[in-house]
Amino acid sequence: MSAATPPPEGPRHRAGDGERPAAGEATAGPAEAADRRSGLGGVLQRDEFSVRDAIGGPRGIVESVLPTLLFIMLFVLTRSVPVASVAAVVVVAVLFIARLIQRQSPATVLGGLIGVGLGAVLAIRSGDGTDFYAPGIAINVISLVVLLVSLIARRPLIGLLVGALDPRVEDWASDPLARRVYTRATLLFAGLYLAKLVVQVPLLLTGHVAALGVAKLAMGLPAFAVIAYLVWLMHRSLLARREGR
Repeated sequence: MSAATPPPEGPRHRAGDGERPAAGEATAGPAEAADRRSGLGGVLQRDEFSVRDAIGGPRGIVESVLPTLLFIMLFVLTRSVPVASVAAVVVVAVLFIARLIQRQSPATVLGGLIGVGLGAVLAIRSGDGTDFYAPGIAINVISLVVLLVSLIARRPLIGLLVGALDPRVEDWASDPLARRVYTRATLLFAGLYLAKLVVQVPLLLTGHVAALGVAKLAMGLPAFAVIAYLVWLMHRSLLARREGR
């Protein structure tokens, strides 16, 4: 729920409308354009909600789901923590390298690579497959704490993020209506992370490796898509009410 501001550039011509790109300027490919349209920030600025784009498109789904899914399948088949852990690290490393080769931002995959790598190390060292999920659960705890702190500080995190992404509500902090809307949106995400912990921590403590993996997948992209849709509805309603005023 996360970049430095790029350095200012000199005047450049835009491609399109009969103009050609400036010298040395590469035109964005379909994959890069899709990346810019994906994510919560992209869908918030549209009149129609796209589940596909909210969760990062097909590529985002693969990058998010495949490492955990592969770990679960190999663990169930082989009962070998090292085999399942190494395979998960290899697949996310391949996805990371593919991003680099295609000159796309590897930021999201890099986070996954670090998390999967750390989880693999912990699981292999302890021999307990549930440790593979420990970094993800720790991130859920941190995310929940950050969301709650932002609410206590009366600067709801979703308001800060949406205000930075959509210039139409950059003044949200001075608008009581917008503050209430984004406070509720922040509470929705806090509830999501709390639900993850309520379900996943007992499975971690009782050693249910496969069940923990299934819970992680079920409460990952599908749950995020639902919350993102609700936040989109709240955001669109806020825009309509502000225009009415």
